[in-house]
Amino acid sequence: MDEWIELIYNQPLLVSLLILSGFAVCLAGYKIFRLYSAAIGFVIGIIVGYYVSIYFGFFPLISFLISGMIFAVVFWLIYRLGLFLTGAVVGYMFLSYLIPERLLFVYVFAVLCGILVLFIERFLFIVITAFLGATAFVVAIYILITGTLVEEFLLEPRSIVSVAFSSPLMFLLWFTLGVLGTISQLVLTREEEK
Repeated sequence: MDEWIELIYNQPLLVSLLILSGFAVCLAGYKIFRLYSAAIGFVIGIIVGYYVSIYFGFFPLISFLISGMIFAVVFWLIYRLGLFLTGAVVGYMFLSYLIPERLLFVYVFAVLCGILVLFIERFLFIVITAFLGATAFVVAIYILITGTLVEEFLLEPRSIVSVAFSSPLMFLLWFTLGVLGTISQLVLTREEEK
């Protein structure tokens, strides 16, 4: 089991995945939203499988993968779950960065953002995925520069947003990527409509 945990927490692998997935979500998040939704489901499924296996006292990797696949299929079929969770996560990260001591407000705001994404689906989802992808990309660059462990962000996800504001150069990279991603996705969806 230890070798699987080492594989999952492989720093270069996780940073590479952050860069590639962040770049893809930033530039084409709306175009690949079903795949994106399935990926969210897979990650949530693995987390659920992990906690279920801890609760029942067994750690086979197959239970993680089966749980991940089930959630991925559900999120692929009901892609609006991915839309809702994306809005909720962005709302949570944003408000918890601004007012970390008011968690009740943060949770309510996160749910409202998730619901808002469902109603203003296209434009809001484009902007959110562009800046969420830019955030993943900037976090990966920050990890490479500072040597911070990925686990530190997993233990304190609110610190992810602070990376974009950690220096003027990081903010400029984040903002530029977010704007370019928004423009790229708007162009892609406009071409699809024609």
